[in-house]
Amino acid sequence: MKKLITAIALTVLMSGAAFANSCPTHVKAIDAALATSTASEEVKARVKALRDEGAALHDIGNHAESLERLAEAEKLLGIGQ
Repeated sequence: MKKLITAIALTVLMSGAAFANSCPTHVKAIDAALATSTASEEVKARVKALRDEGAALHDIGNHAESLERLAEAEKLLGIGQ
């Protein structure tokens, strides 16, 4: 039983680290897409705001919310999953 609990705990901790490391990758993808985007200036402004908010959330360690904002920005650009 102790081994199972330890395995679950390690899995949870490792998945958190994976999420934390993916935020910068999403920011870079958004930046690259913005450089060539033909979206309206209004959409680009919204994407930039979401990108900045996501980056700030990442910096303070709130990776789940960071990924939500970055995914919304990617969706607006048409690069979301």
